[in-house]
Amino acid sequence: MDKYQDTEQQNVDTPEQDMTEVVIRVPSKLKRFMSSTKEVIQSLFTGEIIVNQTMSKGYDYLFYLALLFLVSIITLFSSLHQQIKVNQLEAEVTLLHEKAVRMQEQRIKATTHSAIVNALEQRGIELYDAIEPVTIIDKK
Repeated sequence: MDKYQDTEQQNVDTPEQDMTEVVIRVPSKLKRFMSSTKEVIQSLFTGEIIVNQTMSKGYDYLFYLALLFLVSIITLFSSLHQQIKVNQLEAEVTLLHEKAVRMQEQRIKATTHSAIVNALEQRGIELYDAIEPVTIIDKK
């Protein structure tokens, strides 16, 4: 008893000694979990996990999991490939649309000009196409 009373008095005097007397109690469930985790990791690195009977029961699930990973990777890459194709087709469609608009403008200009020429020919008026635009200045 005197020994414990002396340490209590010393602990009050110096806080560093108080830390040396701390005892941590780990629950038994946590100890079992830590030891089983340690065993699994060790068997993983040593290769014993392949021949372990308890682990061999889960090989089917690991195989299916690997198969699902493979399928998901294939699906991802195929969807990316399809998206690239869609983007290329969208760019081509926009270029074709721009080309169509330009051709339509040229058709409208040609049609309008030809319609004017035909109308003037029907009336017997000669069409004079100037190379430069004509500027008329009114002096009033």
